[in-house]
Amino acid sequence: MTARIVPLAADAPPDLLAAARDLLGEYRDYARVAAGPGFGMAKMEREIAELPESQLMPGGGLLIAWVEDQPAGCVAIRPLPEALPERATELKRLWVRDAVRGQGIAEALVQGVIDHARALGHDAVYLDTEPLLMPAAVRLYRRLGFVDCPLYKPSDEGVAAFRLALAGPDAAA
Repeated sequence: MTARIVPLAADAPPDLLAAARDLLGEYRDYARVAAGPGFGMAKMEREIAELPESQLMPGGGLLIAWVEDQPAGCVAIRPLPEALPERATELKRLWVRDAVRGQGIAEALVQGVIDHARALGHDAVYLDTEPLLMPAAVRLYRRLGFVDCPLYKPSDEGVAAFRLALAGPDAAA
């Protein structure tokens, strides 16, 4: 199954904007259940309410995967200039709907982030995740060349960080 990856734009048509809201809302709902009571969702709520502007910072964005005429998943892209000594992109909020999992949608979205980072001339892509809650995602990241790295921002217990080199001797092909 081939996914069509579409970036969210400031002038996004209503169907793309609705898909972004729905997919980020599903991600929020999953995170709320996985993290348990007390997990703060104010930032996510603002991101959803303020679409598309909340995703359109310089160097950032939101990619939506479509399978046929249905939204299948999304991933957010963030610049990381303040956190690291290298030019880097952060992969955030990777989400694929249950009905299309295992069909390469997540890989297409991650590749979209990698391509975006390369186009910006960035040295690396970083991400953090909870390996115990998202083992399939961790397997995908490792298969694509991401390696463990120190946490690059304050994180909760159980969070692990990963880095994919795009430049230098460790760069992914």
